[in-house]
Amino acid sequence: MESIKTIIIDDEDHCRSTLNKQIEWYCPEVEVVGEANGVKSGFDIISEKQPDLVFLDIEMTDGTGFDLLRRWEKPPFKFIFTT
Repeated sequence: MESIKTIIIDDEDHCRSTLNKQIEWYCPEVEVVGEANGVKSGFDIISEKQPDLVFLDIEMTDGTGFDLLRRWEKPPFKFIFTT
């Protein structure tokens, strides 16, 4: 089975860490290939890593998850809001 390349975007370290552990424990088919703490860093890592799935916080210090998603006409990945 091919792994699901995933990125976690949240401005709170403990939230990223907790989600990363839960994915590791319960979702062996999901591979976290990167993390970001905001809209700009999230856009950069998504562009670099081309994930299949993004776990995305809504309210972050430099904008919202919706601001990030608006950078694409149709995001080339699935996303799950984690707020």
